[in-house]
Amino acid sequence: MSHRIFLLLFFAIVALYSTSLYAVQIELNVADITSPAFAAQGVSVTFVQDGAADLRIAALQLGEKKWEKVHLYCAKFILGADILTCERGTLDIIPNLPFTLVYAFSSKKIEFHLLGDKGESLQIHADFRAQPWQLNAVFLNTQIKRFAPLLPAGTPVPTAGKLSGSLKVQGGEIGVGNVTVDVHLLDGAFSDESGLHAGEKIELAINVTASHIEQTWLANVKLDWLAGEVFWQPMYLRGSHQLQAELEWDGKQFKLPQATLSMKGIGNIQLSGLWDVDSKKLTQATVSGAGLTLARLFADYGVPFMGGEAAKTSVMSGVADFDLKYIDGAAEEVHLALHDAAYEDGKKRFSLHGLNADIPWGAEQITRARLSFNSGALWGVPLGATELQMNMNGLEFSVPVASLPILDGKLSIQDFHLQQQGEVWQWEFSGGLTPVAMPALSAALGWPEMQGSLSGMIPHVSYRDKALKVDGALLFRVFDGRVVVSSLNMYDPFGPAPQLFGNLNMSDLDLGALTQAFSFGNVQGRIDVNVNALELVNWLPVRFDASVASSAGDYRKKISQKAVQNISSLGGAGAAAAVQRSVMSVFENFGYNRIVLSCVLRNGVCAMDGEPTRDNSYYIVKGGGIPAINVMGYNHSVDWDELLNRLKRVIKGNRKAVVE
Repeated sequence: MSHRIFLLLFFAIVALYSTSLYAVQIELNVADITSPAFAAQGVSVTFVQDGAADLRIAALQLGEKKWEKVHLYCAKFILGADILTCERGTLDIIPNLPFTLVYAFSSKKIEFHLLGDKGESLQIHADFRAQPWQLNAVFLNTQIKRFAPLLPAGTPVPTAGKLSGSLKVQGGEIGVGNVTVDVHLLDGAFSDESGLHAGEKIELAINVTASHIEQTWLANVKLDWLAGEVFWQPMYLRGSHQLQAELEWDGKQFKLPQATLSMKGIGNIQLSGLWDVDSKKLTQATVSGAGLTLARLFADYGVPFMGGEAAKTSVMSGVADFDLKYIDGAAEEVHLALHDAAYEDGKKRFSLHGLNADIPWGAEQITRARLSFNSGALWGVPLGATELQMNMNGLEFSVPVASLPILDGKLSIQDFHLQQQGEVWQWEFSGGLTPVAMPALSAALGWPEMQGSLSGMIPHVSYRDKALKVDGALLFRVFDGRVVVSSLNMYDPFGPAPQLFGNLNMSDLDLGALTQAFSFGNVQGRIDVNVNALELVNWLPVRFDASVASSAGDYRKKISQKAVQNISSLGGAGAAAAVQRSVMSVFENFGYNRIVLSCVLRNGVCAMDGEPTRDNSYYIVKGGGIPAINVMGYNHSVDWDELLNRLKRVIKGNRKAVVE
């Protein structure tokens, strides 16, 4: 053993000069001491006449751990014919740890005692003459922070905790043969400089039995994490877990033939693996679990890696079965099964209930996954029961056709394809929407009630590197008119601040149905709405060129007094209905020839215009018929947020028009 070689050499040096130990101060320089696991350079020993002894080591190495300028001091050093004693000894790499060391030359026995404050003690008894030789250590309330200097660089440092229990080591001429550890840690804590790893109030029970057979170490490990909390970026974990494992170590590889991880509130997970020490890589592993509770599993090990505020309040329920086979840095096979699961997005954007799935995936296999759910919701819109099948070929996934019930209609998806190109995932699909009743849809979305139905075609849609692109135009029918969405692109649609770009063109909308839906008063006629160069950031408009104008054609054009008042109030004090107050009080409806209004949004300001007049004003509603009415606008620059607030007040009926 390395420590035995060092101790015997040290004692031999002391014995050579014992005759003059108390007469003079003696300083000795010793050649370097090395062994397979131990090295000491620049060793010097100084004996002083008051009975003290100093041992200094310029460089000390144990395994991969290195120290410089190590100092061992004995306040009282006694050397007899058969015994050596170091009383009130200190070792600077473990500060504030006074000890007593006694070594008997003939019996080769070592006694080490540490007595600290508040019942802290550490006792080591070693007998190197016995066959097999033995070393026993007993811990009682030993503060683990004392041993922080012995840990490798970069390791989180223990800051609190008391260790009680025992360590037993047996060996022979070839070295250590058996090791038994049975210890209990109470109120443990640790942290690192980055603040990314920390723990407190940790209670652990550790039991290890290990044997060295031929060239291999075999060990059984039982670790009970009884209490405490650990933050290991990005996870926050709580205690009440247990690990039982078998380990093998041959000097080149760590092998985990079998292990069981029992996780409170989740279930049992079976593990095995192989770690190559030279390459510092996990070369193979298997992980499996049956009947795992998704609620705690998702909260502790899923949510932390999802990111975003919504993920923190997202929840899952149900049961899962899981099998993973990992080889040479990549997953080789994965089999996931979900039983009566459910998912609720933290922002209530998406949910699924009664989810069942069977997903057998292989890196070099062609397989098919089956998924179904009983109900769900998308932004509050109910989704009906759905079943689909997915073809999988390595990192390529495809769904030839799927049908998703939405209220009384269906969203069809064709040729969905998902694959990984390099480090980037991309997907694409096309589809269509059969008619969905607008009253039910608007109620589900929390909108004012709308009449008619919504239907349309969805052209080719693709997603790559956080960018979503629609090739062609989305076509819908609503308010008895036609809606075309073109040049639609989105960046980071699933991120915290998605950006949307596109054009929205609506033609021949029924103004009667539209104004009734938004409680705007009654306007009869048809209207075209164009919103070009639209840009949204986090779903709020920051730029667009918008216009509203009466549709071409011959149709009834009437506007109610309430609608006139509301249109006037949108322009603020500068907008007015150009009609006598007496006329407004007599007639309920008026004729008009044309409605026209535009808004160009830049930097939070809406540049407004309508049909030009001879002065600086503009027509918003130009009169026609009997009785006729004109609604004029005078403000060409309006704060966008203020305009939105006016619109909200108009819909609530809290604002009256300025009439002249």
